[in-house]
Amino acid sequence: MLTLITGAGGFVGSALIEHLLCDAGPDDCILASDLSFSQPATDPRVQHVVGGLTERKVLEQLLSRPADRIFHLATVAGRQSVDNFALGKATNLDATIELLEGIRRQGHCPRFVFASSAAVFSSPWPAEINDATLPNPGISYATHKLVGEHLINDYSRAGFLDGLSLRLPGIIARPAGSQTMLSAFLSDVFYAARAHQPFTLPMAAEAGTWVMSVKTCVENLAHAARLTGELRDRRNWTLPALYLQMHALIDALAECYGDEVRQLITCQTNSAVEAIFRQPPLTADGARRLGFIGDDSVQMLIRNVISANPALTLA
Repeated sequence: MLTLITGAGGFVGSALIEHLLCDAGPDDCILASDLSFSQPATDPRVQHVVGGLTERKVLEQLLSRPADRIFHLATVAGRQSVDNFALGKATNLDATIELLEGIRRQGHCPRFVFASSAAVFSSPWPAEINDATLPNPGISYATHKLVGEHLINDYSRAGFLDGLSLRLPGIIARPAGSQTMLSAFLSDVFYAARAHQPFTLPMAAEAGTWVMSVKTCVENLAHAARLTGELRDRRNWTLPALYLQMHALIDALAECYGDEVRQLITCQTNSAVEAIFRQPPLTADGARRLGFIGDDSVQMLIRNVISANPALTLA
């Protein structure tokens, strides 16, 4: 089996490769593509292609033979897409279309798993987000993701691929000090708690947001690639994210790293941050019926985050 992963050098992509290799056979191959790889996989079943999807030679190399399943994770996310509109459009929209067109010309109809985003929802918020809530993207990145969902629905309807779009929440805990994700504070607070350093969460204590551990995220991506049976007319699903309030996060981190964390981590409302990340409760019944999972408590979230990141283990 040939698996293609775009954005494979990133936080989620690296974890996905590690997860897929656990079940891969000796003749399976993972074609991993990204602009760079800080820690490339050493398994001989992984082949690396370095370069951006906006480069024609890179796209031609990735499509030189038909893949059985494709994970399209490559994106210009959050802050980058705001600061550089042209780059965001070129990567998130234009390159995605070129990738889909290349697959169409192959005539192979692979399973195509697209990493969309729960950012397709934004203010003004309803009381709850559910499977009937209409998307309302508030930033370019979210608009790009929503367009990608519609394209994948259309290419699947036409029989060019067998696609599924997963709306991912904030995935944690990313490496400390990430400069590309607007939600980086949700990861950085873990490192501060572990080091017993002061940290200010830019949201009110009662404010809630949607999160998922990288462990649960890659399990969901892999599940999407394995799904069999009729997906009917709907191929875009919001994953069952944990609705996490800031005071609950502080309490759980204190339980893990010591009571002094309660004094070290404080909340101070930042209206710009809350406009994006202060979200209502979320239900994802459709995704759960298809077998997708969430971190079902803040304690489970903390355990899953720590198990995937040695830098966050207890002293």
